[in-house]
Amino acid sequence: MILDLSEVSKLSGYIIGLKRALCIDYGDTRIGLAISDLEWKIASPLKVIKSRGVFQELFDIIVTHSVGIVIVGVPVSLGGDRAGMQYEKVQKFVNKLNELAKRGGINISSVFWDERFSTVAASRFLEESVLSRQKRNQHIDKVAASFILHGFLEYIHQAIQIAVRGGPRASC
Repeated sequence: MILDLSEVSKLSGYIIGLKRALCIDYGDTRIGLAISDLEWKIASPLKVIKSRGVFQELFDIIVTHSVGIVIVGVPVSLGGDRAGMQYEKVQKFVNKLNELAKRGGINISSVFWDERFSTVAASRFLEESVLSRQKRNQHIDKVAASFILHGFLEYIHQAIQIAVRGGPRASC
């Protein structure tokens, strides 16, 4: 099932502390994965897997890591539009993921999240590391997924803070 953001905010109150969030940065060749902690505060790069024949490996990760929601990075134009061939590929991938999960008795929800500039940010982050160019290229997709997931987790915590306190806290 693909959720909108208002549904995600409601759902998060029930699963934070019980289930993790998994982020997928889908690409035609490789998929970057990142995972949250149970409190949904930390986004950690998990792994990079090949795009072909990926579903069983994803289901194994979902079960092993106790995942309750899958965040999927989607290409969004600078104007905010979700369109184009890559968006359609991501949408098709998520629909298949959800269909196979349901058939397999795996209960997960999915949400699309803006992936703009995640690869650029990951690339800049990795350029500052001591990794060789080859190693950076091996890790870029999972680091990009962690940037996407981090943005989602911040959004959720702000939404919860607004709901509980009636507004964001002022910083001192």
